[in-house]
Amino acid sequence: MGSVSINDISNTETCSSTDGVRHKNNGAQQHASESSDEGEKRGQGRVEEQINNEHLRRIEAMFHEADTDGGGGLDMEEFREAMKKIMGKVEDEDVDIIFMKVDTNCDGSVDWDEYLNYMLLEYREKDSLQKQNRPLYFPKPLKVVPVAHCEPIVRIQFHPFQSLQADKKGGNAPKTRMQLGRYLTVSRDGILNYWSERFKLTRTINLDQLKHTQLTSHPQQIWVTDMICLSNLNLLALATTGRDVEFFDISANKCDLVFSLTGLEGYVAVMDYWSDGTKGVFCAGDVDGAISVFISHNVVQNGLFNSGAIKSIKPGGRTRLAVPALFKNTSNYYLCFKVTLHNTWCHQIRFLPELNAVATCCTSDQTAMVLTSIPHSHKAKVNNSAFQLRKGILCFDYSAEFNIIVTGGFDRIVRVWNPYVTNCATSQMKGHSTAVTFISVNGQINKIISISKDKNVRVWDLQDCACLQNIHSRNMPMGRFPIYSMHYNPDKHTLVMGTFVIGVLHGVVDDVDSLDKLKTSHENSLCTALYNCNFKQVVSGCHNGVVSVWDILTGDKVMQFQTSPEKAVEVTAMSFDGPKRRLITGSKDGMIRLWNFNNGALLLTLPLLEENEVTGILYINQRIYVSGWSKKVMWYLDVKEDMEMECRVWNQYHTEDIFSMHAHGNKMLVTASYSGDIIVWNIDSGRAFFRFNAFESPRPLMPNRVIDLSQSLEACKDSESCSSVLSRTSDEDEDETEGPEGHNETHSHTSSPQANWTSSKQTEVTQEIKEDVENNMSSNSARPKSKEKKAKPAPIGAEELERPRLAVEKALFLGTRERSPDTAILLTSAADGYIYAWSIHHQGGLLGKFKAVHGDSTSISSMSTDLHNQMLLTGDSQGYIMLWNIGKYCYCMQGGQESLCQQPGDINLPSLIPKYCNLEGPRRIVTQDASKQVIDGWTVSLVPPPLLSSWRCHVKSIVSLEYVERFCLIVTASLDCNVRLWTIAGGYVGTFGQAPWRVGYPNAFPWDLPLDLRRVGSSQTLKVLNQGRRPHWNCARRILHALTVQRQQASMSSAADNLQELVATDPRIAKYTDEQIEQTWEKWAMKGKQKSSILGETYRQKIRHHLPTCPPDLQSSFSSREQLRVYKAMPCTALLPIIQPPEPNLIKEQLQKTQEGADNTKNTRQKSLARRAPRRFLGASRELCKKITIVQCLQSSHITP
Repeated sequence: MGSVSINDISNTETCSSTDGVRHKNNGAQQHASESSDEGEKRGQGRVEEQINNEHLRRIEAMFHEADTDGGGGLDMEEFREAMKKIMGKVEDEDVDIIFMKVDTNCDGSVDWDEYLNYMLLEYREKDSLQKQNRPLYFPKPLKVVPVAHCEPIVRIQFHPFQSLQADKKGGNAPKTRMQLGRYLTVSRDGILNYWSERFKLTRTINLDQLKHTQLTSHPQQIWVTDMICLSNLNLLALATTGRDVEFFDISANKCDLVFSLTGLEGYVAVMDYWSDGTKGVFCAGDVDGAISVFISHNVVQNGLFNSGAIKSIKPGGRTRLAVPALFKNTSNYYLCFKVTLHNTWCHQIRFLPELNAVATCCTSDQTAMVLTSIPHSHKAKVNNSAFQLRKGILCFDYSAEFNIIVTGGFDRIVRVWNPYVTNCATSQMKGHSTAVTFISVNGQINKIISISKDKNVRVWDLQDCACLQNIHSRNMPMGRFPIYSMHYNPDKHTLVMGTFVIGVLHGVVDDVDSLDKLKTSHENSLCTALYNCNFKQVVSGCHNGVVSVWDILTGDKVMQFQTSPEKAVEVTAMSFDGPKRRLITGSKDGMIRLWNFNNGALLLTLPLLEENEVTGILYINQRIYVSGWSKKVMWYLDVKEDMEMECRVWNQYHTEDIFSMHAHGNKMLVTASYSGDIIVWNIDSGRAFFRFNAFESPRPLMPNRVIDLSQSLEACKDSESCSSVLSRTSDEDEDETEGPEGHNETHSHTSSPQANWTSSKQTEVTQEIKEDVENNMSSNSARPKSKEKKAKPAPIGAEELERPRLAVEKALFLGTRERSPDTAILLTSAADGYIYAWSIHHQGGLLGKFKAVHGDSTSISSMSTDLHNQMLLTGDSQGYIMLWNIGKYCYCMQGGQESLCQQPGDINLPSLIPKYCNLEGPRRIVTQDASKQVIDGWTVSLVPPPLLSSWRCHVKSIVSLEYVERFCLIVTASLDCNVRLWTIAGGYVGTFGQAPWRVGYPNAFPWDLPLDLRRVGSSQTLKVLNQGRRPHWNCARRILHALTVQRQQASMSSAADNLQELVATDPRIAKYTDEQIEQTWEKWAMKGKQKSSILGETYRQKIRHHLPTCPPDLQSSFSSREQLRVYKAMPCTALLPIIQPPEPNLIKEQLQKTQEGADNTKNTRQKSLARRAPRRFLGASRELCKKITIVQCLQSSHITP
């Protein structure tokens, strides 16, 4: 119980609904001060981190003691007093947050079981969230580098470029995180390759063909067993099966044999070298289980080996050092010894300077790994410490940070050992299915990397002993052979593996900011994002069914859960309940679920009424209203667990899918569909009393009841029940003319032709439905059971093709406005990019419309307003956001003029937007010439509201945006998988899931803009995001505008005059006089008249073809949306017509003779075709070929025969 952590007291601070009303009337300066105070509270530490096991016991006791009324639980006052007694001085707001999170059913009391259950669920979900959000150590796929090898790569080494000053001083070389160098690989047949850091091959050396090597003198093929790089000496040691160790000089870019160690009893299998700049240790393990250690106390000055042990130096040959002579230790500057440790060959050897010992391993059970201490002199005894393990050890690595040894072997288990405890391992990690052949540990980041024989790469957490990443062998396209060599670079987090090819895995880099910029808030596209004012959290849902909870003050993710654990189902709609303590989600399969989004607990699953996608959810009057692709509106009564669920389905008035739903207080509900119909409902009675459709009429229309014929046929199988159903249908149609307050409204005052046509049309539709039901019943009874051919589908008409442009994307009520004929309280956005303002009154209708997007193929995908409806926020399908001042738009219109309506005490939000946000350039909304439009005698205003600002927030469509009143911030969610936070002035706060921020501290905001916006952002977007900076934008914009006019008009004179004016106003060009510009031009012109003093007059400077003075006149096609632009042009000349040479007379005569001979000898050739025809044809063909060749030669020389 002591490990339980409640991370919710100060992590998600609360603001009640009354607080929201209190703060919304304050100025911008007070908003900033409140944000700063809350940021300081976050920086002081979280209260829940102080809760320990003792506090939990006291809290449990206080639950029983503080229950004064004996109700079995604590109300908010009792819970507040109990927490203050235990935790000391705690803010009431922090305690109230915990109480609201636990009391999800809103019954006003919390008991101990409910509190403990909440804590356990929260701890489990946050632990799962922490595991899911762990970044992959190797985020990129394997990079395969092909190598021209006939044998596998036996060793990979990294040779860093050492500092010469460090070598001369004999001190430690300065180690940097990004140490430059090169990679060296050697194959078993002796092919040495030099690679750059990006694995570009720079040099290849065949060691067998070197002049000074004698590897080919042996009667049998010699294989390379190991290679080690002596970086500070610029030497390369190469061990082969010839029982010699060759040392090559690899300084600069050469590879020359310097000397070799000879006299070894067995050939060397593994080697290792270590140096701190002064001392050097060279170790070698052979196939007999013996190790040889060579130590030099000053390797830079004296070298690695004693020069007195030189065996022979032949003229033109190589220097050979006898190993038995080195073991005599004739010099005090060196120490050499040899000891036999294993009964089989060594698999790995390494010197551990922290332990002053040499570690070796083999496959023997008794001596799986042996630590051999380094004696202080050659006379001292060598001490050994053996580790016993069944099946032995194949590989190991040492971590100096934790003083542990990590091993792997045939038993497929990764073990962690204490160097001073040899009988058992401290921890084990299982997961490999074959033997572990390579292992490496990085103690700085607590990671272990292991590779098995089947090319399975695993990354382990050193503290939790859990597998963080598993790269399967199918993702390692390195051939069918196992991995023969491995090198891990901890400085650059790069893992290099070798078989017959090279495989490279690039790990995470140290620059965390660069990694955060590449992250997205969700893995899939967003469906919506909501702001909760109680807990100051943003809740977002994606198409993968994942819901994430973010802290708006810091950008941290506090919770994440899956709405459909069995199968990922897309979340299509979300909403909060009335107290904003529960989250309601709707999915693509029609399921409605209630969640405690603070701990991810599923509270309730509502009954499934329609298996269609849910597009809208509202919580009104203890009811949950749902709409979607079922074309109907249904509601569920929010009841407690022990009560029976009540649900109803309203009558259907939509013929297409419902796209949006919104409410005006608790009286009116509006739904908008794909067909362009907008239905206004009375919430209390569930009746539809108005229908609007901008493409049919600007006036209110009567709703048309839609009846499903299939359901009517099933209900009318009985003839007696059929009449009752039809009569009941007609009665319901007559009664459904209620107003929003619930009383019936008469529409006799509507004397317009449109209203009469609608009424008659409704009667005709009802009569047609009755006739269709009766006809279908009679036809079903008389229809035989034989199969009939299906009729071909009718072709799609123009109305069906135009229907997508009629779809209403969003519907938004202006809640602070009252119903009146001259005031618009409903805004809708259609797929054509227009926003329509409607008056919900029997004498009202469409009052105004304006185009809110730039371009024909762009539509408004989301809309939102502030609490006082002063500002309208729109987001389009291109990722742009626009802020409109709608305080006076279509409000109390009298005779086409708008009257002012200023509410005292309100903040003037448009005054908070700087002037540099004013829209300019090509994205400026062009107003129409006419200020109004008359449709069927009804006047519609075409004047748009003032546009305050616009910038691009995302690269894809914005699906949701919400204005946070308390902090003057804007939350946007898009299909580009990101949820972002912006200031009202267009300042970029951050992207949720990337670098954190602190609201109230602008200096803590990320200065770098998102990478995607920097690539595609327009000048207007960059100007807003950079707070108006960029002084040369005006000059560049004017020059581009002049060039555009030049291209359109194709007039060089006018364009030259315009450019001359721009040049005169440009401060960078105006400082030069006309004489200086003319002299510069003459200087460049004289370059074409230069002559060579050597070649004389025959010298001609190379002429560079200039581009044409004006681009060619290209006509854009009818289907193209943009005019063609010329970026490059090449000089060209018109093609000349091809003149065919005259046909020679010789060929004409020959063809004529051939034709005459063929006619005369036709009968003769038919009789003797089998005998004589081949010879004559062959002779004639040869003669004709000769003549044709002669003619071609004459034609080529232009000689007429």
